[in-house]
Amino acid sequence: MDKLLFENYKTSEATETRRVICTPSIFTKRHFFYVQEAGYLKSRKPHLSRRFGLESYLFMIILSGSGTVIYKGERVNARQGDCFYIDCRNEYSHISSADDPWELLWIHFNGPTAEGYYDYFAEHNSWHFTPTSVSELVASLQALLSLHENRDDNTDILAANEITKILTLISTESSDKEQPSSALVQKLREIVIYLDEHYTEEISLDFLAEHFFISKFYLSREFKKEYGTTIISYILIKRITNAKEQLRYGDSSIEEIAMSCGIADASYFNKVFRKLEGCTASEYRKKWRIEK
Repeated sequence: MDKLLFENYKTSEATETRRVICTPSIFTKRHFFYVQEAGYLKSRKPHLSRRFGLESYLFMIILSGSGTVIYKGERVNARQGDCFYIDCRNEYSHISSADDPWELLWIHFNGPTAEGYYDYFAEHNSWHFTPTSVSELVASLQALLSLHENRDDNTDILAANEITKILTLISTESSDKEQPSSALVQKLREIVIYLDEHYTEEISLDFLAEHFFISKFYLSREFKKEYGTTIISYILIKRITNAKEQLRYGDSSIEEIAMSCGIADASYFNKVFRKLEGCTASEYRKKWRIEK
């Protein structure tokens, strides 16, 4: 299936437009977030944009008016303040309403870590949302337009910073994100405190569920939603962090360190250590050791 290119709005379909199309350097594409296209549009009448197969991510804010956005088979009636974050490899479409044409800002972007940011966002949020930080997001989009309309030697690095700001804001401040109850938040905090104090001990999900009077399936799901990781991963990271400190500043053997961190099987310890650090515990000690 052929890929569709970015569509252009005709003059008769917009009362005002502002658009930049960018061709980043190979270095920029390899190392930074980069703008592919960014723009502002005030629509005069409905215009359907349908795209698929783009190696791009789209972030869009509705400044005024209304319209419809369709993504992954879900149709959303968009209004002022709504935002959309879309993986453009999937098919999507949007169209302004006829009686209340919209005004919007958007950016198509990509980068070496773009997929990771999108996956993190998608795991915690809906692709359509109404954030609390609309003014900051609008400021960043306007800054991206200005940067590329007035390019200089610093444009690419400053643009990468603005894209990072946008992704950080929408990943942490989306107001449509379902918030856990205060009682659940308090219980999860108590569990984290317990894990921080007892991570060197044997801890099972069954034990935590019984100890804190909560379903283990509910606990597992809500813990990951709240902290972005599983309980097992949280414990392992605590253990490996402890081990790294001992490797750098202590004289204990690898086996002794593993045992003190709560991992009795030294081979399993080395497997986990390599997975998290990309090297063995011995290699880490050699690289990071502080000579006395």
